[in-house]
Amino acid sequence: MVKVTHVQLSGADDRGSNYEWNTDRSGDFILCYRNAGSSSGQHYHEGKADYKNPEVLYLLTGKATIDWCPLDGDKIESTQIEAPARIEVQVNVWHQLIAVTDCCFIELNSLADVRKDSVRIWRDEFVKMINK
Repeated sequence: MVKVTHVQLSGADDRGSNYEWNTDRSGDFILCYRNAGSSSGQHYHEGKADYKNPEVLYLLTGKATIDWCPLDGDKIESTQIEAPARIEVQVNVWHQLIAVTDCCFIELNSLADVRKDSVRIWRDEFVKMINK
C-alpha cells in the first residue's frame, strides 16, 4: 500500500554525498518545503491521473511520518521516514504526511494532477469512516 525505499548512495567525500535514482516520469513536478509539525495530504487518489497512480515522492531532507490506510481498511498505519527516501502510495490509500522536522520533498506529479485526482477526507472524518 505504501512503500518506502532508501535512495541509493552513489558516492561521498569531504564535500558531501551524491545519491542517484531513475524515474520514467517527466513534465511538471512539485517541490515542497514543510515546517516541523505541519501536515500534508489527508486524501487519497483514484488513479484518474497517471502520475498519481501510484503517487511517488522523494523526501530530500529531514524526517517525516506517513500515516496511511487502504479505503477498505480498519486501522491507520504509521511509517517513519528519514531522508533521502522514495515513497510510493498506491491508489485508494488514504494518506497524510507529517513533518517530524523541517523537511523538503519532491512530488513526481503536477498541481494539475493533484486537482484531477485527489479526494480529500480530513483525518477525523476518515477515522469515523473506518470505525463504522
